[in-house]
Amino acid sequence: MTKKLALVLAAAGCSTASFQGVDDGGEGDAGVTRTDAAVTDGAAPDRPADAREPLPPQTTRLRIVSSCAFPIWIAHANHPSGEQNVRLDPGDHHDYAIPASGLASARFWPKLGCDANARNCRIGDSGEGGGAPCGPGGCHPPIDSKFEVTFAAIGSSAATFYNLSLVDGYTLPFSVTPVGAGAGVGSCTASDCSALTLDACPVAEDLGGSAYPAYADRSLRVSDVGCMSPCKAWTYPAPYGLHLPESQDPGLHLCCPTPIDPGTGQCTAANGCMTPTACRSSSDPLGVVHTDFVQLVHARCPTAYAYSYDDDAGLHACPADTGFRVELCP
Repeated sequence: MTKKLALVLAAAGCSTASFQGVDDGGEGDAGVTRTDAAVTDGAAPDRPADAREPLPPQTTRLRIVSSCAFPIWIAHANHPSGEQNVRLDPGDHHDYAIPASGLASARFWPKLGCDANARNCRIGDSGEGGGAPCGPGGCHPPIDSKFEVTFAAIGSSAATFYNLSLVDGYTLPFSVTPVGAGAGVGSCTASDCSALTLDACPVAEDLGGSAYPAYADRSLRVSDVGCMSPCKAWTYPAPYGLHLPESQDPGLHLCCPTPIDPGTGQCTAANGCMTPTACRSSSDPLGVVHTDFVQLVHARCPTAYAYSYDDDAGLHACPADTGFRVELCP
């Protein structure tokens, strides 16, 4: 039996797009659609975004659209079915078939500057899913602009959760728009990170405050392809980071590891552990909330995760049948 949802989505460059759930066997055909018929292999359309044809109606629970001026490749974690490293030229979109039974802990991210086989990228090959294997120069830091989602079963009473994870950093500006009857209700709201550009990335981040002056003035820029979070700048190996343990301050405050159950009362800084409450504290001068990176994310993308335990800002709960439109370079 077909289960239909009347959904309306305001989309860039088009008036509306509709999403319909499908029968219990899963969702219908999914794939890349190029809005410019003149696109050929290896060639991107040379026309302004506002001249592109309207996108067709959305018929699956996940559509990813590229409004970037250059090709990108969409990778995902291992467990979602479907093609890895889908190339999207400017104006292209890809609809992902999500099982009607649901899909837990899915992750999608863009790769940049890849070769014809979606390998040897400038960023995005972090060793997971479509980012594996890593290139000859080693794995990239996982600073990609990530869309993370758990789809509930169609028609169930469970919630569908989504977030924009910037805990490790970001590469491209992006936005996420829930589509469905419950879109816009409660925390099931759109997230706009379109202003999160690389030129805003902190280049003189103070990782340790006045207590650790040796770690002041740290650039978080990764060439011209990404912005690394303070925690990742602390823990990741050279040449990208300092490769220091998160159990050592100021990394303890930047990364907020919780190796000990907070319920035991033993999760203390002295034991290399930060409770969620301690991590969020603004009264602690070493707190990650005081970093330029977190303040940038909260100012330009206030509904995304900027650090571990940033749940109040970043976690979104939607009705089970909700779908999503993710746009890169909106």
